[in-house]
Amino acid sequence: MTVYLRVGGALRERLRPDVDEYTRKVDTEAGWTLRQIVESVGLKPVHVAMAFVGDRLITLGYVPQDGEVITLRPPVQGG
Repeated sequence: MTVYLRVGGALRERLRPDVDEYTRKVDTEAGWTLRQIVESVGLKPVHVAMAFVGDRLITLGYVPQDGEVITLRPPVQGG
C-alpha cells in the first residue's frame, strides 16, 4: 500500500520529501495507523500537531487508504 505524506515547516527536514519538495511517498503495510506510518519514516508523533486528509482533520489512530495524501502540520513555533 502507498500513502503520500505532505509536510511544511520544520517537518520537511525530518521527512526528507522525495516526490516534490513537500511530499514523500511511503510504501507501508495495509492496516497500519498513521502513527505507525509516521514512526516508520523516522518522525516522532509528538512532532505532528495536526493531520488532514483533504480538509478533514484526522488523528494518529486513522488507518489510511491506498493512495491517500495526508498533510501533517507541526506544533506552532514562535519567538
